[in-house]
Amino acid sequence: MNWLTGYGRTIRQYLATPKGRHDAKDYGRAILIILLTMLAGLALLASWEGGALLP
Repeated sequence: MNWLTGYGRTIRQYLATPKGRHDAKDYGRAILIILLTMLAGLALLASWEGGALLP
């Protein structure tokens, strides 16, 4: 279990640096864009004539 705390400490140290904060913001923004794109695609499928998501 020591290796797990080591990983956590390393990540915390990395996020404390300016580059780490910038990377975290970029990754968060990318995840948000991906999720919004998936939701938009799902909404498009659901609204299509015939309702592709309905059984």
